[in-house]
Amino acid sequence: MRPRIFFQHGCLALLAALALVSAGSAHATSARHERSLLLIPYRGDDLSFSEAAYRGYQTLHKAGYAIDLVQDADRLSRAQRVAAIDRHYAAGTRSFILAGAEMSAVATAEARRHPDAYFAILSGHASGPNVINYCLDCRQIGGLLAGQVAVRLSRTKMVGFIGGVQSVEGAEAERFKATVLHEAPGAKVFVDWTQSWSDQQRARTLTERQIAAGADVVVSDANVAVIAAASRYPHVKVIGWMADASPRYRNVAASVVIDTSIVFRRFLDAVASGRFKGGDEIIEEQDKVWVVVWPGQSP
Repeated sequence: MRPRIFFQHGCLALLAALALVSAGSAHATSARHERSLLLIPYRGDDLSFSEAAYRGYQTLHKAGYAIDLVQDADRLSRAQRVAAIDRHYAAGTRSFILAGAEMSAVATAEARRHPDAYFAILSGHASGPNVINYCLDCRQIGGLLAGQVAVRLSRTKMVGFIGGVQSVEGAEAERFKATVLHEAPGAKVFVDWTQSWSDQQRARTLTERQIAAGADVVVSDANVAVIAAASRYPHVKVIGWMADASPRYRNVAASVVIDTSIVFRRFLDAVASGRFKGGDEIIEEQDKVWVVVWPGQSP
């Protein structure tokens, strides 16, 4: 009787495993079929946060997810953003992803108006039981990775960070500086701010100033003008920020990017499987959302 008991137990274990696999597959299939909407602040080719979100959208779209997109949401009025969400809600969409702190208030209001829908905010904070806030930079992983890459690339050990808005990226810049100084004591780190994501003239001026001071590696946080300005100096290497800039600029030696598709999948799969839990979620280093991409390498 002993072999038969083992056989029966083995069959039961196999059936249980198959059931789990089947359930997981069903949830994944359900997540793909359920319509969702992503709103990003600017166009999907800004070599920054909006492009990172757009790349995540492309990845999910290719994988068969029924996800729609609204670009340039930052240029829409609050009423227009609400109208876009309401239009998709009326068509049956129940999962909404809003990228950027500037859309937090709209997400809070819409989550209250549509309690049977689910909302995810990237790098912002909205409230409601049907809202989850994904904090991409609570651990300053981007600054850590950029600092490590800068030390590896720099010959002079004089490196720079040209940032956009200090109130948004200040902690990342501090982590960058601390990482460089930890790995290369005695290095010199320049940090400057345009205080506007769209001020390309200021970005060019700061880039040239840091290079004149000796920087041979600069981080392009502010905008694409940093990369363009640095391209005039063959000895200077640029680290792209949030999106891979190397296909468009030969002087980009590496990019610290955000793989937003990981966060999008996590949210949509949780909704489809009934495991959604509102609140705050911090993206950790082991999540591999922040990664370094070298030229010719896909994130």
